[in-house]
Amino acid sequence: MTKYGYVSGFLKDKISKEDSFKYQATILLSMGVPHENCFGDVFRKNNKDRYQLRKFLNTIAQEGDVLVVPTLTCLYSNVRELCCLMYIVEDKGLIIESCDMDLSDDSDSSNWILASQLAHLNYLDYLRSQNISKAIKQKKYQATLNTGGRNKRVITPLYRQAYEYLRTHTYSETQLKFHLSKSTLYRIKRQINNKKQPINMPQSYDASRGDLDEQ
Repeated sequence: MTKYGYVSGFLKDKISKEDSFKYQATILLSMGVPHENCFGDVFRKNNKDRYQLRKFLNTIAQEGDVLVVPTLTCLYSNVRELCCLMYIVEDKGLIIESCDMDLSDDSDSSNWILASQLAHLNYLDYLRSQNISKAIKQKKYQATLNTGGRNKRVITPLYRQAYEYLRTHTYSETQLKFHLSKSTLYRIKRQINNKKQPINMPQSYDASRGDLDEQ
């Protein structure tokens, strides 16, 4: 029985901005694995292939050998890779030791570990989908903002008060009371009325109050 070690990760993680590969390697070396028996795969951009792990499993690993990893997630990135790993562990009679737990040829234990890791992957997929949904909503919101940084399309409480006041007063009176330009008052009225009326419905025109360009 020979003990081997394996780590994988990015040299600089996109999320934590830390050297995840170096961090995992430091943990592995502290677990008593000879340096010459250690393997590692460095991920680059979207390439997360585990060349050295496949080399170990296909050409080096023997029945009863122990593969030490800091965490089980060093060994897989998705459900397919996890399932393949479990088959290989069972076929070759390998033992995987990690800070998480041990994988052995005990079928009951292996099945439980497989189920727990699949649940972990499903949870990660859920978090990923939530982040994507949040990013899409944020992008849509940002699209409504002006490039200058202020969102002129938002009807603030002040704008709504000005609109209500404008319904019974002239534009000039509303300008003086709320210190808003006439063009801003035109836009406020147009935005609020467009939300209330069906699309393409002409708005009312009152020349006595100074309504302009409202149709």
